[in-house]
Amino acid sequence: MALIRYLQYAGRWLTLSLSLMLARPCLAIDNVTILLSEDGPAYTEFSTQLSNLLTQGSSKSTVKVLILSAYKNEDLPRNASNQVLIAVGTPAMTAIAQKPPAMAVMNVMVPRNTFQKIAKQYGRNQDPHHFSAIYFDQPWSRQLSLIRAALPGRNRLGILLSKESAEMLTGLQTAAKDTDVQISIETVNDDSELLPALRRLLNMSDSLLALPDAAIYNRNNIPSILLTSYRQKVPLFGFSAAYVKAGALAAVYSSPAQIAQQVAEVIQALPSPAYLPLPQYPRHFSVNVNTQVSRSLSLEIEDETSLMRKLKSPTERVQ
Repeated sequence: MALIRYLQYAGRWLTLSLSLMLARPCLAIDNVTILLSEDGPAYTEFSTQLSNLLTQGSSKSTVKVLILSAYKNEDLPRNASNQVLIAVGTPAMTAIAQKPPAMAVMNVMVPRNTFQKIAKQYGRNQDPHHFSAIYFDQPWSRQLSLIRAALPGRNRLGILLSKESAEMLTGLQTAAKDTDVQISIETVNDDSELLPALRRLLNMSDSLLALPDAAIYNRNNIPSILLTSYRQKVPLFGFSAAYVKAGALAAVYSSPAQIAQQVAEVIQALPSPAYLPLPQYPRHFSVNVNTQVSRSLSLEIEDETSLMRKLKSPTERVQ
């Protein structure tokens, strides 16, 4: 009888303990280190916005901002359960990928293709919940939906690819099929092939989509690409506000502040120890239209608010 009473007591104690454990809220992440690739305006905008979001309200976090060129190893967080490191930009991501995997790392403002290559190169793709990302680029479905909304009835899209961006083709083809867009591809192996390939592509395209591929879309090539497409009256869709300012017709993109908003939402929902969500595309985004280019090309397109409304519709799919 004594053994039975003991087992009954132990069972009640275990049940109570489990109930208390399950009812206890997850511990918040209260230490965040931001490692910037450089002290540039876009990175500063991101770090300032994220710091403001994380240090306001009732659940404040301690935020430390480091610059890649000046930080020391002892500045990095140790393997503590209540902290996470945010690597901002490709150089910061590459540097941290080579460190021992002792901390949870969220990489931001990096292209999807680059993140996947770096993660694979340094073996960090084996644990995506501790080396994750919010990509710089938008999902293909969102980009193609903008083109269809801006240019209804013009569904022939031209895309320049290099060896660096060839892996994007599968996702592009899937999104093109889903959005009823006909894509034409020209592959460029070096700069001498760029303009001939571009001219061939423009002859069979209603619009051109720029990709985050530095082998093609770099500061040396962008002016020639924009001017050539403009002369042939084929509008180019960019992937940043800077492209629209430079002469692209339109772009859907996420600002550093919008990326910071998403990172803050992720951090505020994290348990302790940090278990990051899988790599993901931006949730918050904007649309810019260059009205001067649209007038010069005799194109009548909807305003930014209308285009944003269409892109935020429930029919949008993320590839």
